[in-house]
Amino acid sequence: MNLPTIPASWFLRLDGIDHAGGIHGRGHALRVWVHATELADEVGLPAWQREAVHHAALWHDIGRIDDGADYYHGARSGGRVLGLGLHEALDPIIAEAAIFAVTHHCGSEHHAELALPHQLDPEGFGTAFRILKDADALDRVRLGDLQERFLRFPQSRARIKRAWVLLDEVR
Repeated sequence: MNLPTIPASWFLRLDGIDHAGGIHGRGHALRVWVHATELADEVGLPAWQREAVHHAALWHDIGRIDDGADYYHGARSGGRVLGLGLHEALDPIIAEAAIFAVTHHCGSEHHAELALPHQLDPEGFGTAFRILKDADALDRVRLGDLQERFLRFPQSRARIKRAWVLLDEVR
């Protein structure tokens, strides 16, 4: 498995604390990336949505300031993507879908659903968002609190054993 490289600088907090090795750092982002990439293939997403999911998985927690209840980290992560210019080389629809997924992955799913009709491709953005939500949830095995009933896709529920394997393989 060829994992992408994630710069530690993405996880450098404003207060100077390096979060790259934390529970929401590079290891978590890489496991979420594996889940998201494999789920996108299993679900049969078109190439642009797979690319959006790829980026969203890598970026989804780079704005975290706390490993606990950091309710607005999705919005901060989306802002950090923009601030670092990580989106600049991407096709606009891919960048928008990835940033939408990142921004909404940790908040109220209802709010995301209300925002979807106003996006460039509501169905495509919604699928990318839900893939990221499930991929992130699957890595909750590291915390011991994965709840299968909250997974949105049957393919996600079939990945729980894979989540435990990834926890050992990708650090």
